[in-house]
Amino acid sequence: MSKWLTVILYVSCIILAFIYRYDILAWLKEDHNLFWSMLAATVLALFPVLPYKLIIGLFGYAYGSLNGAIICWIATTIAAALVYGFVKYMFQNQSMAYLNNLSVLDKFTAAVQRRPFASVVIARLAPIIPQMAVNIYAGAAGLPFWSYLGATALGKIPGIALYAFLGGQMFQHPRSAALAVIVYLAVLSVAGLSMRPRSSAGR
Repeated sequence: MSKWLTVILYVSCIILAFIYRYDILAWLKEDHNLFWSMLAATVLALFPVLPYKLIIGLFGYAYGSLNGAIICWIATTIAAALVYGFVKYMFQNQSMAYLNNLSVLDKFTAAVQRRPFASVVIARLAPIIPQMAVNIYAGAAGLPFWSYLGATALGKIPGIALYAFLGGQMFQHPRSAALAVIVYLAVLSVAGLSMRPRSSAGR
């Protein structure tokens, strides 16, 4: 029964955050209290009622690119750890059944079996893979916690840095913003190539 009460509480928080999403955005634009902003960034990562790229850009605008990126990086890493623990210790079997129905994760599952740490890093880099699904998968599959957390923290850096930079600098320095996007795409390309299966002919 306690598991379902937890689920009800989680869903209720999502509904409340969705209802008041515009008030939350307005508050973030005006209030620069570091503690509450960190808490808000973590809550919005746990309850994704708004695209988190928007949140990162907003923090980059409000705090500057570097500070905004650091706040969101810490917040999303904390959220990833909390979801991992929640899934692993309360809903491991149910979560794995849910993930088996997500075709987008088929290749990710195969890659994890070969190289767990690198696979989580790539999943954090790839914009097409739902980040919450990665959190759930890690908990359901029982990936080693510290390896998962380290890969998560490392893999989140380029994307968060990009969106925080765009939020803080896009209108003032559009050329630099375009260059940042190009660099990010290059990082994605290199990361993707590194995960391609090695040809047996070269062995």
